[in-house]
Amino acid sequence: MRGRYFGGQTIGIAFLLLWIALPAAAAAPAANFTATFVQTRTLPGFDTPIVSHGLMRVDLHGFYWEINSPYHYVFAMQDGQVREELPDGTKRQLDPDQKPWLAAIEHIFVSALSGDRSQLQRYFKVSAQPVQNGQHVTLTPKPGALAKVIERIEVTESAPGHPERLQITEKSGARMDIRFTPVAVQP
Repeated sequence: MRGRYFGGQTIGIAFLLLWIALPAAAAAPAANFTATFVQTRTLPGFDTPIVSHGLMRVDLHGFYWEINSPYHYVFAMQDGQVREELPDGTKRQLDPDQKPWLAAIEHIFVSALSGDRSQLQRYFKVSAQPVQNGQHVTLTPKPGALAKVIERIEVTESAPGHPERLQITEKSGARMDIRFTPVAVQP
């Protein structure tokens, strides 16, 4: 079940793609953003969606994703280091040199945070539409590894780098819907 549980590495990649999408699609990258979230995951063959709650944080140094209910899971990428805490309490460092997908995501992530939209367009067809209080960004993977797993990623944001909702549609028919509530962070 490793890499397949509902907060695992497969989903961790999707969340990193969110943070690749937002700053790169925006006119100016977001420096810091912290939010609580409610994630609803619908899987083919299951009548009841899986709902989890947690905290997400992104800044110029990295990305932090923590699910705290109904189980505990952490995925953190900071300054070239990647760590993961699994629901059974196991903690591990992930080595980008041993996991090529991590090195690629890290490169795209850093480029996106610097506002380099060309890296995003290398992997996705990007469509951004203005909405009443922000914009709606749709990412459609170009042919390759991502396109075999993800059909599309849609992000609605209230301001550049500040998501309200993320929807990921997978080729398997699985869907993930995440709603964010910004958290005021004390300086």
